Amino acid sequence: MITPPLFDHKKRYLPLSQHYRKLFHSKVFKLSVSTAQTCPNRSGVNGMKVCVFCDEWGSAAYNQTAESSLKHQIAIHREAIRKRYKAEKFLVYFQSYTNTFGRIRELETLYLEALKERDVVGIVAGTRPDCLPSRVLKLFDELSQDHYVSVELGLQTFDDDQLKFLSRGHNKDCSLKALKKLESLSNVEVCVHLMFGLPGETDTQLIETAQMLSNLGVHGVKLHNLHVLKNTPLERLYRNGKFKPVELEEYARKVCLFLENLSPSIAVHRLAAVASRWDELVSPLWTKEKMRPSQFIEDYLEAKDTWQGKLNRSA
Repeated sequence: MITPPLFDHKKRYLPLSQHYRKLFHSKVFKLSVSTAQTCPNRSGVNGMKVCVFCDEWGSAAYNQTAESSLKHQIAIHREAIRKRYKAEKFLVYFQSYTNTFGRIRELETLYLEALKERDVVGIVAGTRPDCLPSRVLKLFDELSQDHYVSVELGLQTFDDDQLKFLSRGHNKDCSLKALKKLESLSNVEVCVHLMFGLPGETDTQLIETAQMLSNLGVHGVKLHNLHVLKNTPLERLYRNGKFKPVELEEYARKVCLFLENLSPSIAVHRLAAVASRWDELVSPLWTKEKMRPSQFIEDYLEAKDTWQGKLNRSA
């Protein structure tokens, strides 16, 4: 009889909290900050256009404090998270836009400033596969010798047609090369961002993506459902009937299929997207619910008596 591995709190997948506890032996949370001002798409590099799903805040979790100093952002969010979740240690997550698109000295100054803050045990840099020049990789490598460093890479999909639909400005080959570069940095963890519910998405694609990431040895995945925000190119496509987001049950099925084929050693940072700015959400409305989608997916896994890695060949 095949039984699921022992995941934290009887979950059927490896939650990020369990991964962090194993690394730091304490409760660790990410503090999202905004320091980057733009990305290659918004800057029009090589004729790029804004990603179809991206709003003006570029995925910033707390746009209200985006103009504040880094020190102030850390202080505000650290105390709020400490009070709410009783967190003991923190990772400063440079989240909005593309955080390796700036000048290397400015990046180094920001990262070092964050690492000096009280109870901060590392940094997390959000970026994209076409923004990893050698000088940035060298900086990550140097910092990782004495501190925890993680890179969250916005790949979204490995399908070139879907990448064109999203107006990402990079292709599958670029993504694979970026993962290989990061793999060479032995002390740096890598989390891959993926979007489900894209046009033309198939079950085979989801299975192959899970198997590919398992073989590449990434440390984490963060899953998002493609949703529609106001004043984005995707809203126009949605209004014109050219895009329809998936409902929660179908999204849960896709996540389940992906997780079944994913190595059980890869931490799951997030099961579904949450629209932090409710007034901007157009569709689907379940994306504004913080807890229900994740609970729905967990219940779905239990009802199907399946778990992360059940069908993974290397599990």
